[in-house]
Amino acid sequence: MRLTIGGLIIACSALCASATAQAQNYPHMLDRMNEIRQHPGQTADAIAAGQERAQLCGYCHGRDGNSVRNHIPNLASQNPEYLLKQFHLFATGERESYVMEQVGRMLTADEMVNLSLFFASQPVTAQTAVSASKLGREKYQNFCFACHGEQGEGNRDMPRLAGQKKEFLIKALTDFKQGKSARANSPMVKIMRAVDSGDIEPLADYIAAMP
Repeated sequence: MRLTIGGLIIACSALCASATAQAQNYPHMLDRMNEIRQHPGQTADAIAAGQERAQLCGYCHGRDGNSVRNHIPNLASQNPEYLLKQFHLFATGERESYVMEQVGRMLTADEMVNLSLFFASQPVTAQTAVSASKLGREKYQNFCFACHGEQGEGNRDMPRLAGQKKEFLIKALTDFKQGKSARANSPMVKIMRAVDSGDIEPLADYIAAMP
């Protein structure tokens, strides 16, 4: 049977709509992921499935979650709860990014869980080209420590910052400070209002240099 271009578009749209509907049930996805993590065998199977699906992400984020582009974040060693929440936000359009919204709408709930567990299980590559900043440490202690922790590892749905790319950190922090629409719903917008623009690069240096 021949499938016209119009028919293909309709079929793809239906698939994306179905995946998005599943992604909207975030509490169910989180419960499912936590259930899987209680069983080593199921966790290993989910990580293996996530590794296979991660080929979709490799062009930007790297096959193991270590980004191959300086302005794109590492996903390796990120907290799985945080990753799952971001997949959900992209899929529902609550977090803006043209590319990631399309990706999020293609993923099923199970694929989001598997990808989150896979990337969380991968070691992040240390950023050896940056040096820790004394001023950056001071600003981190003042503005970031309470949520992201002493070592920048975050907690559950609070993201790990340690080892992120410096260029990505500068862009993200600048976008928060400027209140860019794609970041407008984040509590970081309010926090970054208290940070001077000149302190962003030292702060990024300190975070990127974290092991």
